[in-house]
Amino acid sequence: MSRVLSAATIVAGLLCFVGPAPAQDAKMKFELYKGKDEQFRWRLKAANGAILATAGQGYKAAADARHGIELVQKAGTNDKEKFEVYEDEKKEHRWRLKAVNGQVVATSSEGYKAKADAEKVIAAIKAGASKAGVVEVKE
Repeated sequence: MSRVLSAATIVAGLLCFVGPAPAQDAKMKFELYKGKDEQFRWRLKAANGAILATAGQGYKAAADARHGIELVQKAGTNDKEKFEVYEDEKKEHRWRLKAVNGQVVATSSEGYKAKADAEKVIAAIKAGASKAGVVEVKE
């Protein structure tokens, strides 16, 4: 069962990553799972359970999904992948991470009313995803 939280809850949960004193036990984690369509997918969760990012697509092989996770983990230190903030059809701010070939590697799990909130999520992912573990879960 996926857990959907409001943008305010997500941003509040991220303050431990971008605020002055990060909490010692606040950790992100990647969940790798096989969807109903039999494709492998992943999601990045904050310590409070909020979904921060999802795969830009489904993958036939788990190894390919893991490669997508590795790209997100390196996004804070690798200038090859680029985060983009954009406005969707509902006039909400979203972000996506694109690989050097233009393929979308990761997307925001929801829209944010303020562009600054989307940017805070990006900053938190850059700061915390490299340390996030990967767990396999059943859907």
